[in-house]
Amino acid sequence: MRYGFLGPETTFTHQALLQAFEGPTPVADPAEVTMVPFSSVATATTDLLAGDIDALMAPIENSVEGGVSGTLDVLAATDSITIVAEQVVLISFVLAAREPIALEELTTISSHPHAQAQVQGWLRTHVPAARVATSSSTAAAARDLAEAAPEQARGRAAVCSRLAAEHFGLEILADGIEDTAGAQTRFVLVTREGRIPARTGADKTTIVVQLPHNRSGALLEALEMLSANGVNMSRIESRPIGDFLGRYSFSIDLEGHLEDRRVAAALRSLHRMCPVVHYLGSYPRVDGERTEVREDFADETYDEAHEWLERLSGMIAAPRG
Repeated sequence: MRYGFLGPETTFTHQALLQAFEGPTPVADPAEVTMVPFSSVATATTDLLAGDIDALMAPIENSVEGGVSGTLDVLAATDSITIVAEQVVLISFVLAAREPIALEELTTISSHPHAQAQVQGWLRTHVPAARVATSSSTAAAARDLAEAAPEQARGRAAVCSRLAAEHFGLEILADGIEDTAGAQTRFVLVTREGRIPARTGADKTTIVVQLPHNRSGALLEALEMLSANGVNMSRIESRPIGDFLGRYSFSIDLEGHLEDRRVAAALRSLHRMCPVVHYLGSYPRVDGERTEVREDFADETYDEAHEWLERLSGMIAAPRG
């Protein structure tokens, strides 16, 4: 088995993948898995679809910055992959350099854009004169700094995890520099098998929908279909479809599983209304929190209503010939 992640080693995505191998229900035996780093989610997804890797761990949502656009766009672009698990990683950053240096002597600080956004307040306060440069990941920022020639590394620092700083032998100049303590990033594990994990009672379902074009109230109609079936959303985000201005798809996380009658009924209604509905998977919630379901939305009530209608349908007289 080959599992991809946003590399290099020690990224938060790498940590999420390692977490997925732990706990009471590991996604795979780590002894049987080769972990493959990728420079981007898009590149890794191409290899996943081609069969070069078997699964991919990717960031999808951050508690501070919201959705990770690169992952959301890749997931929206294909219905050939399935989310089978999620992980949540606590996010904390350090400022690291090749050697001890005063903060006022720093000229360039590198990191991933999402990390930059989560430490921008600290950077403005403590290193206001430093230029902020973009890296493909926090770990890549640390690695590139560690591998740079001495003259190139002078005056440079990286925003990364403590694990990355220690792994690449950097000196930690400041710890816990995130603007919001306790920030978290959610990651999803996707495969191309099309197999859906069985219902646990504490599940999420992820879909991407495109609404009918130029139809007043279309989003409200879609949300009412969820509400009418007692389906709660835990996330909704819009992303441009890309064909022309004003066209957006909506990435949505629902509380529940495809096996839940209320979720299945809501998806049927959305499929009837929307020109595109990408079902991306139903999978266990990492927090194990079970969804409270009103009595009138329980599976039994849907089954009883179906049986009642079947009995009525059986009473319909055959048309006269």
